[in-house]
Amino acid sequence: MFELYQIAEENKIEVFSGNIPETKSMSVPGAICLDYRMAFSGAEERTHMGHELGHCMTGAFYRRSDPVFIRNRAENKADRWEIMQLVPIYLLRRAQADGHTDLWDLADYFEVTEDLMEKALYLYQNGHMPPRYKQK
Repeated sequence: MFELYQIAEENKIEVFSGNIPETKSMSVPGAICLDYRMAFSGAEERTHMGHELGHCMTGAFYRRSDPVFIRNRAENKADRWEIMQLVPIYLLRRAQADGHTDLWDLADYFEVTEDLMEKALYLYQNGHMPPRYKQK
């Protein structure tokens, strides 16, 4: 977790905590806000921080009024950056070779959510992010 905060600091991205019950996290250029109820929650905090940092590091931002394909593109860019940072392929292969093969076990090993681990496995197996469902 420390490495994510270090990346934020090195890139002058401020990290705040606040009351964000609906999405649990959000980012705008130069700033990330995490829901204060996630503080020190391990995998969930790490996953949200990684995702929002992905938005900041790739410049993948959007407005709620943007079309779905633009929002999906930005979300996929953030997810891809996050996966490359938190679950690099060479470490994933090493973990699998050491016997970590179940989704939950890999998620625990990398201290991320099962949802993110599922996306990482899909990305590395298929070469692209999994399809997203229509967002409102």
